Amino acid sequence: FDSLPPAHYKETMNTILVWIQQSETKLSMPQVAVAEYETMEQRLRDLKALQSSLQEQQKGLNYLSTTVEDMSRKAPAEVSQRYRSEIEVILGRWKKLSAQLVEQCQKLEELMTKLQRFQ
Repeated sequence: FDSLPPAHYKETMNTILVWIQQSETKLSMPQVAVAEYETMEQRLRDLKALQSSLQEQQKGLNYLSTTVEDMSRKAPAEVSQRYRSEIEVILGRWKKLSAQLVEQCQKLEELMTKLQRFQ
């Protein structure tokens, strides 16, 4: 039983997976070329809110990583490997999402600066 994840682990895992899926969907929305500063500002606010949400979810991700480490010490090798693989997929998606978020914010801020100069 030591190698089984606690109920909180499964809840946190589901929460993080749903959050990642929703965030990936928001980030994958096609970026239309916008010449309206207000629209760009709104998009930037949305991205910043997503970044804040990412930071709030970090605690859950840390919990998952720590729990996997603890379980790995107690679990048989094949069980341990399954949990490690699962968390590595999530960490990979998390890093990609985080990088995309930073990149889109920077790009949008640059475009907003150019648009202001142009106007």
